[in-house]
Amino acid sequence: MANEISVSAILIEMEDGTYRANCPDLGIAVEAKNSDDAITDLKNAVIKQIREVGLDKIQLNPVKCMKIKVPV
Repeated sequence: MANEISVSAILIEMEDGTYRANCPDLGIAVEAKNSDDAITDLKNAVIKQIREVGLDKIQLNPVKCMKIKVPV
């Protein structure tokens, strides 16, 4: 079984209908035409960075995810 790590992922639908996927843990962002491609591209970008840098040298940024309410 391969080693795995968990990272945060955020998927945003843009006004033009494309999608942006972010991994704030590693500071990676990708854009794609649909949500499935955005997630796949993000996973591939994370794997690429880990392979280039080395898992033992990966520094995960501390991330807190929350939703807030604001008056409009």
